[in-house]
Amino acid sequence: MKKQLFNAVAAACIASALIVIGCSGQATTPVEDNRSAGSGPTVILVENTSISLPIKQLKPDRVELIYFHTKLPCHCMAAVGDNIQYAVDTYFSDAMADGSLKLTTIISDDPGNAELVKQYDAMPFTLFIREVRGSEERLYPVNAIWEMTGDNNRDRLVEFVRSTLNNVMEGKSR
Repeated sequence: MKKQLFNAVAAACIASALIVIGCSGQATTPVEDNRSAGSGPTVILVENTSISLPIKQLKPDRVELIYFHTKLPCHCMAAVGDNIQYAVDTYFSDAMADGSLKLTTIISDDPGNAELVKQYDAMPFTLFIREVRGSEERLYPVNAIWEMTGDNNRDRLVEFVRSTLNNVMEGKSR
């Protein structure tokens, strides 16, 4: 308990010092303790203490789910697309309505989409997330969904899509 209290006080002191340094633009040297001859500067040693300042995550201006699928998918793969659509429709209808979220589906084996498949380096079935912040874009595949194919994993996949999109929309993506 004493060590935890000491660490908390030491962390507060260090944080205060960092704020003072940040405000003045200068660091100061340790103050000499002249109460006992030859004692040297007063130093506080803090073990295993770290100070973390909160970093505000930036919410994206808009998010796009891009789902590549074939024209005639097997039952398992059709269920993946249906579950993605269900999750978006059920949990993100407001975001879809205001344009902050968009779901785009692309038929990967349609010759008219060959350039898009090449551009995204997409497989016949691929899910991507695009985050847009101002003029910056971040595009990445979501491969974890392939562990949740088939009817038995419907709830798991829907929850995964819901929680992943929620994190992305809140600026808490990877």
